[in-house]
Amino acid sequence: MSSRSEEELTCPVCHDIFKEPVVLSCSHSFCRDCLQRWWREKVIHECPVCKRSSNTEPPVSLALKNLCEDFL
Repeated sequence: MSSRSEEELTCPVCHDIFKEPVVLSCSHSFCRDCLQRWWREKVIHECPVCKRSSNTEPPVSLALKNLCEDFL
């Protein structure tokens, strides 16, 4: 069973610890590659979790990236 901290550092698309995490305007985070693959399959760029549309390239979350690196 995963610890709570590990769950918070897990991508909801690949279910792995974030790799190059990006954050959308809705505050959901994903691995950059997971989100790009998701968006390639969709007409509208939307959040895989809440379906809110996003017009911009999401920024890397440096804080989340550092937490993931510390976790590993």
